[in-house]
Amino acid sequence: MKKYEVLLFDVDGTLLDFNKAEEEGIEGLLNHYGAPVSDENKHKYHLVNKKYWEALERGEITRDQVLTLRFEEFFAGFGIQVDGAEADDLYRQYLNASAVLIDGAIELLDSVKGKYPLYVVTNGVAETQYTRLAKSGLDKYFDGIFISEEAGAQKPQPAFFEYCFEKMGRRDVENMLIIGDSLTSDMRGGNNMGIDTMWFNPGKEENHTEVHLDYIVESLAEIKTML
Repeated sequence: MKKYEVLLFDVDGTLLDFNKAEEEGIEGLLNHYGAPVSDENKHKYHLVNKKYWEALERGEITRDQVLTLRFEEFFAGFGIQVDGAEADDLYRQYLNASAVLIDGAIELLDSVKGKYPLYVVTNGVAETQYTRLAKSGLDKYFDGIFISEEAGAQKPQPAFFEYCFEKMGRRDVENMLIIGDSLTSDMRGGNNMGIDTMWFNPGKEENHTEVHLDYIVESLAEIKTML
């Protein structure tokens, strides 16, 4: 494996179990608005949410539209009209309370802390991400935390990474490795900028995209042995 000088880590789905956080959040909203709590309905929300975030990654809609329209569309399916902004505020309260680590996250970061400059590169709402990183204890491992809301752009957009480079004071992309679970944001973002990519793929999914992957791993423990 090539020797790198800088590691860029995604958060949700890579170090923190966002699926668990999302599940707890949507259960709370379903209860609040009087809609049935079921695995089917939680999955329906997951698909609606994913659709909106991917549209944002493509630059088709704004972040504020994601945060409000996803809930308005989702609850409209139950014949329930909600104020999207109010629903998002309530959802975020549930989300902020969740900081479930993915197996091996602390062990991996313990093994690389001090050997590399470590940076968080994450899409999302700044307040939520800072809260969850602090609650999980992950924040102390990183030399910088870069969040799309503060950058004014999303992964995989080049503007997001340009913001990161400016904050880092370096742009030697040939010495960087981005580690994440998303083909459409993390890995494509790396491709866009010439950064090598490591796809964290615990579900053993297939890559049906044109995204180039330098490494594929199925556990954080596997990454620890490689770095």
